[in-house]
Amino acid sequence: DGSIIETPITANFREGLNVLQYFISTHGARKGLADTALKTANSGYLTRRLVDVAQDLVVTEDDCGTHEGIMMTPVIEGGDVKEPLRDRVLGRVTAEDVLKPGTA
Repeated sequence: DGSIIETPITANFREGLNVLQYFISTHGARKGLADTALKTANSGYLTRRLVDVAQDLVVTEDDCGTHEGIMMTPVIEGGDVKEPLRDRVLGRVTAEDVLKPGTA
């Protein structure tokens, strides 16, 4: 209920808790976990609603018009290719012509 307890916890686990202090601390820890779970559920619900709204959006422009561009490389972790370049550039517009090395 969020009310302040009459007997505050003045010790810690290292110094040792008496029975009442231990009980009160377990109640607080459990409440904290429950609050976290409820907040997670609320954020998941909000995310789901945002996705539902955004899926109806249609992109009508082929190019955003910028000339700066973003350098794209494959995602490599520990020597393994986690995401190849072809998957990362799919659906994007190139700022320059893409050429095979050695041909120009």
